[in-house]
Amino acid sequence: MTAGPAQPAAVQRQISLPLSKATEIAYKSIRLRLSRSLLVTSGIVLALAFLMSILTTDAILASMRDWIATTDDSLRARQLSAMMTAKGASVTETEAAGDAVQTRWLIGLALLVAFVGILNAMLMSVTERFREIGTMKCLGALDGFIIKLFLIESLFQGLAGTMIGIAVGLLLSLAAAAASYGAFAWENVPVGALISRATLCFAVGVALTVAGALYPAWQAARMQPIDAMRVET
Repeated sequence: MTAGPAQPAAVQRQISLPLSKATEIAYKSIRLRLSRSLLVTSGIVLALAFLMSILTTDAILASMRDWIATTDDSLRARQLSAMMTAKGASVTETEAAGDAVQTRWLIGLALLVAFVGILNAMLMSVTERFREIGTMKCLGALDGFIIKLFLIESLFQGLAGTMIGIAVGLLLSLAAAAASYGAFAWENVPVGALISRATLCFAVGVALTVAGALYPAWQAARMQPIDAMRVET
């Protein structure tokens, strides 16, 4: 019996690239599309600055309410209470609980707007880069590499925007508190509470950025190379 025709060896059309390469490409992409990157980053800055400002103000007001309730200096306590009332700040815990509901709605709305902005900007980035993505896939880039590429790019912008937003929100809130309550604000700055709130804001900012990039990254990864290469520029 004669042997049948030899079967061709399977061709490995996809290759695995290291994380460092994805990081390098993501960094170059941000530099090439600086205006769009700044748009995404500015949205994160505004959302996180607002969040940090609200949390910082609440922490300072809570610290001053505690001081009013525990201090032996009744004269200064009445003075601070009058100042808080004049500024429209809640003096009692009951009033503070009522204000917290409205504050949560405002924070939720700000984060939602930031999430939609990130999602839209990343989807537009995928659309603009059809040919680039198609070329990489034709050269053997894995779907996982494409996803990694977009997530790293988004993470870079998220880290920068989050840290700037936290710093801006903290500084503006401290300045506003000092302008409104003078020495009372500086005497009742809750350092520990502010650190924990800054940590929370950092986690929220990073999570928000990554979540906003997941769907666009998935869209880019599932793109067929032949379809991408047909797109006219």
